[in-house]
Order: sequence, then structure tokens, then C-alpha cells
Amino acid sequence: MFVPRSLKIKRNANDDGKSCVAKIIKPDPEDLQLDKSRDVPVDAVATEAATIDRHISESCPFPSPGGQLAEVHSVSPEQGAKDSHPSEEPVKSFSKTQRWAEPGEPICVVCGRYGEYICDKTDEDVCSLECKAKHLLQVKEKEEKSKLSNPQKADSEPESPLNASYVYKEHPFILNLQEDQIENLKQQLGILVQGQEVTRPIIDFEHCSLPEVLNHNLKKSGYEVPTPIQMQMIPVGLLGRDILASADTGSGKTAAFLLPVIMRALFESKTPSALILTPTRELAIQIERQAKELMSGLPRMKTVLLVGGLPLPPQLYRLQQHVKVIIATPGRLLDIIKQSSVELCGVKIVVVDEDKKLFKPPVLVFVDCKLGADLLSEAVQKITGLKSISIHSEKSQIERKNILKGLLEGDYEVVVSTGVLGRGLDLISVRLVVNFDMPSSMDEYVHQIGRVGRLGQNGTAITFINNNSKRLFWDIAKRVKPTGSILPPQLLNSPYLHDQKRKEQQKDKQTQNDLVTGANLMDIIRKHDKSNSQK
Repeated sequence: MFVPRSLKIKRNANDDGKSCVAKIIKPDPEDLQLDKSRDVPVDAVATEAATIDRHISESCPFPSPGGQLAEVHSVSPEQGAKDSHPSEEPVKSFSKTQRWAEPGEPICVVCGRYGEYICDKTDEDVCSLECKAKHLLQVKEKEEKSKLSNPQKADSEPESPLNASYVYKEHPFILNLQEDQIENLKQQLGILVQGQEVTRPIIDFEHCSLPEVLNHNLKKSGYEVPTPIQMQMIPVGLLGRDILASADTGSGKTAAFLLPVIMRALFESKTPSALILTPTRELAIQIERQAKELMSGLPRMKTVLLVGGLPLPPQLYRLQQHVKVIIATPGRLLDIIKQSSVELCGVKIVVVDEDKKLFKPPVLVFVDCKLGADLLSEAVQKITGLKSISIHSEKSQIERKNILKGLLEGDYEVVVSTGVLGRGLDLISVRLVVNFDMPSSMDEYVHQIGRVGRLGQNGTAITFINNNSKRLFWDIAKRVKPTGSILPPQLLNSPYLHDQKRKEQQKDKQTQNDLVTGANLMDIIRKHDKSNSQK
């Protein structure tokens, strides 16, 4: 059933339109107007690659011998808006009436637009009733094609339903291995394990006796054989043990904790039943994408992404749709908890991903005035307990020299400065720069963020901007985007940014027209001669 976009009707529980659950509707980018009288802080973060430490903790009735923590290391062999959605808003009928998704938002499986709804039959994201119908048709055609390609298997071997529960047991192949063979395997793969009665590593995903759908998704996602961290971490996680795992970037840690999360959440009736916390929005988006790939086809397995920089109402509404797994950044999750918009009493398994702490002292914070430096430094020390000090032009040369020395030697964890430290200094110990106040020019901005990552070192720069810096929006976007950071929608959708971008494109086009080339040389000469003859 297709409901016209213009109709405003109240649906009952049996209405077809209810099969796609409506979420909060975010205004289209062209409808977003920034209020000049209100500052909208947005942040642009550039993050560096680093070794990831992950902690997976599960509060469950599974036995944990001696209450011990299993610690796994992989090294190289060498070493209140709860009900704020407009219930009278009709479900969008056609995909062309839906906007495109912002980075990190759900994507329609059919057309790629904003996946505002969840299909009740497949738990996939769709943008409209039109795409829901197309999606269900695609699923039906795929099932029929599968039956036609192998009719005997379809008749004799119907798809086996999921068991009512799951308990990990060591595979007979693993049980038959001698202890010295297991130790030799660990040594060759660089697996170091601490803890009591830690289960043996697996050698193949089949050794976990996972549902066939999940095994298929693993192969489809490119997981043919487990990596060392997956070999040891997956069986320990499936047993419900607490794990502290550490391995190099790109070693497969995400899948190593996702499989225990999926298997635990799959058989839980309460929602949400699993929580994954990450330090950055970019990492949260990446984890949710991988989780959806592995959960595809599993019943009632829905995820929600709770991160800053994206509109809160759609996230809140999706949270109410009986999602099993929450993937969140701490700040956004705390905001939602304070609003009493989520209950975590049903959560049985928690993953804390620590991608590197952004706070790595000493931190250099830039503000635009001397009073601001003094006040912020005092507030940081009072609230956080960190050793903080301010530096600006009103301090004597001796004071500034001592503060700079203390910064380089690690005596201060936070230094709040005006532009006096913005140029000409190689502060090689600084790993994090925060522009609390956006500089007045891009030249000053470049110099200030340049205080981090000196002499080939990696570093991070965080900048807070608002409408006071609106004339620099497009320049900031051009500067930050190549770093791989996902820019906040409030910045990307700003009318000031689009106006500046349009003017720059017009200027570039005019400049190209003024260039002398072989193709337009004769036209320029004729135009010049004609102008002279008229004079």
C-alpha cells in the first residue's frame, strides 16, 4: 500500500503503512538555515592511526573460573526527546521524496538514500514504501532463483531454524590436539595469553559451530580463515569470559569482538542487549557497517548508531525500534541517558574500544583573548584536576620562558594560550592542539594546528567553530576534508559554505576564461583589433 505524501492520517495497528516504522524526519539540507543570533558549535577532528586496545566485558551467567580476567595479546612472531517524532507524519511513498543520507546515517538498501525506516520483514533499512516493495521483490526473486538453481536441495534440505540458545563447546579437532601442539601454534602466531583456564584457540570459523547464515556472511565479507587475534579472542568471548585484548591495527579485532556480541545478542529477548563504545564517530560508523554485514539475514538483529555531529532525533527514534546492538560514542550516549531515553538494564555484553586516547598530555589550547586564557585554564584545573596554566602577552618574558620550558619538559598537562605560541616554535612534545576559539584567518589557523605533529610526528587537531567564523566555512572544509575526517553536517549544510563555494567556482571559471591558450589565441587577437578600431 502506498500512502500519498500529502495525506495526514492516523494509522491503526493493522494499517499497511505501519509496516515501515517512521523515524524522525530531518529537514532537507536546503531547509536548514543557521540562526545568526545563535552559535552552533561543530567540530572537525583529524585522527591518526594507532594501535587499538579493546576491552570486552560481559555480565552474564556463564561460568568464569576463579573470576579471572583472560588477557589476550597478538604480537608479531618477532615481538527527553523520547517521543518527539511527529506521529502524524506519513511514511514517504516514493524514493525521490527522500533526502540523501549524511555520513554515518542508515542507507536504503535499494536506492542509497537516507534509510529512514526499517522493513518489518527483513530488518533492512529502506527510504520509502516504494523501495520497501522493491526490496521485498528482490528478496523473493533471489529465493526463487536459489530454488531453481538447486531444486533438490530446496526440497530435501529446508533451511534449519536457529536453535533456542547457544553454548560454545570446543570442536573435536581442537580437543584432539596435544598441549605442545597448541603451545607451538601460539608461539608461531605470536599469541600471548594470560589468565586461568583459557580455552584453546580455534583454527577455522567452523570450529565455533556458528549459525549457517553467519558463516555465510563471514565468507561474503572476506573472512576465509581467522587471524591470530580472532583465533584466541572469539572462543573466549563466546564463553562469556571478560577479555582485555591488544593487537596491531588491521589485525581483525573488530570481527573478533563482533562475533561474540552477535551470538549473545541473537538469543536475548530484551533490547538493547549489547553495547559497543568507541572514542570517535568515524570508528563507530566503521564498526556499525561491519556489524550490519555480519548480521545480514539474522532475525531481529538491528543496530543503532549514537554519535555526535549527526541529528539526535532520528537516532532516538531508531533506538525505540527494538534494536539489539548500540554502537555509540560516550558523549552522545551520556546525553541520551540523561534524557532517560534509553534503558541499559538489558545489556548483557559490553565492548569498550580505546582507537587511542585523544587526550595525550601536554595539550595546547588556543583562545582569542588573554582573559579567556586565564579563565579557561582555571576552569580546566578546577574541574578536571589536570595541571593547567595560561600564557599570553601580559605575562613577563621570564614567566613565559618558564611556562614554555615546563610545557616541553612535561610539567604541565594543559597550556591555554593566545596566539603567542602560534608561530615559530617546534613543540615536539605536543600531540594534541585544540582551537577553543577559531582563529580569525586561515593563515593563523594553519600556524596554530601546525604546533602539533612537528618534525614528522603524528598528532591531532580539534577546532570548534560557530557563526562568528562563517566567512571561513568553505576554507575550513577544504582544509580538513583531505585528512579523512568526517565533517559535521551542520558545517556541510551551512548556506554560508555553499555561497562561498559557488563564488569560488565562478571565480575559477572566470580565471580559466582569461587564460591565453592556442585554442582562444586568435579570438583574443580579433577582439583586441576590434576594440582598437572602435576607438
